[in-house]
Amino acid sequence: MCSAKPKDLPLEPRCIYRSPDPDPEGLTLEPEAIPESTNPRVWELSKANGRFALSFYRQLALTKTPQSNIFLSPISISTAFAMTKLGACDQTLQQIMKVFEFDSIKEKTSDQVHFFFAKLICRLFRKKDESTELISANRLFGEKSLVFNETYQNISENVYGSVLQEDPEGARATINDWISNKTENRIQDTLPPGSLDSTTVLVLVNTIYFKGQWKNKFDSHNTQFRYQFYPQDKVQVLEMPYSGDDITMVLILPSRDATLTQVVEENLDLTKLTKWLNGMKETNVALHVPRFRVEDSMSLREKLEAMGLTDLFWSVYMLTRVLTDLFPLQVTEEGSEAAAATGVVAVGRSINLNREVFLADRPFLLLIRESTINALLFIGRVVTPCSP
Repeated sequence: MCSAKPKDLPLEPRCIYRSPDPDPEGLTLEPEAIPESTNPRVWELSKANGRFALSFYRQLALTKTPQSNIFLSPISISTAFAMTKLGACDQTLQQIMKVFEFDSIKEKTSDQVHFFFAKLICRLFRKKDESTELISANRLFGEKSLVFNETYQNISENVYGSVLQEDPEGARATINDWISNKTENRIQDTLPPGSLDSTTVLVLVNTIYFKGQWKNKFDSHNTQFRYQFYPQDKVQVLEMPYSGDDITMVLILPSRDATLTQVVEENLDLTKLTKWLNGMKETNVALHVPRFRVEDSMSLREKLEAMGLTDLFWSVYMLTRVLTDLFPLQVTEEGSEAAAATGVVAVGRSINLNREVFLADRPFLLLIRESTINALLFIGRVVTPCSP
């Protein structure tokens, strides 16, 4: 699959949608450098996923109090709904293309998105490093009376790794066990009692698991980080690499005279984030970040409907009931562990005037990303570091 060409996929989706020609709002027309050995359309898909990630985060933040932690995997959500696109038509297909920013890819026809998703998945979930794990798995669970198009089954299995289950009896326990197994038991009992009933016809599940060790041990001698302070934007941005270098954690900390909501959450888009990330330089930094564990659970339906995805939830095509994801993250001196279905870490014991100071003693934004193509794997807000 990773070396396949478009003609190698049994690609005959139910319907094909061609996006309008005008570039979507917020895209730059300036030529940009594509990372080495990267398919241009995979690069565009990664950016599309990034735009969706930040849009969805903004929508989610509107429904949360400023005192709430937030954590989610936008790539997990995008992957799951890309699978639904295989069977969508008309306005439903158009809404999926628009909300998930798939219509921003220059290859305008919707059927080609699946091919480039296959390439992106191969790139993201290849083995990174002996001490780094990044695993994704997908599955469709269908009511036994449904007749599924053979092409749909072939594409979803070949591209997304799904395997169709035709019998939903006892599905809640089966699905929960599958999610638990795929996330190293980090997520359990995703579907509570009563979440499936006689009206349930289709359950779509995507899960992502990440575990990484820091590239450099945290001690007073390792003080070099990619870092930048942006006084006009009132934010400090710092990046910590995991072993293998291509997966990193980015922390975005507002100045003391501003709030995270004011300077980040209300207007952060991919253009601004890219500017911040590209502007970082190797810098001597006195880093003070708390150990933290954040966990979040949410219903996706209301947020996606507010973004324009409305028809999908009222069609017979897609189950509307099971759209709740649980996302936990734990960060320590050794590294991080995160999963999704949809003390003090300190460098430097005292302030050194020759170093910048990054003191995360107030709410901050975090990103876990594949840095070579800026693929946003996880995004979150840390307000209470040791959330139960």
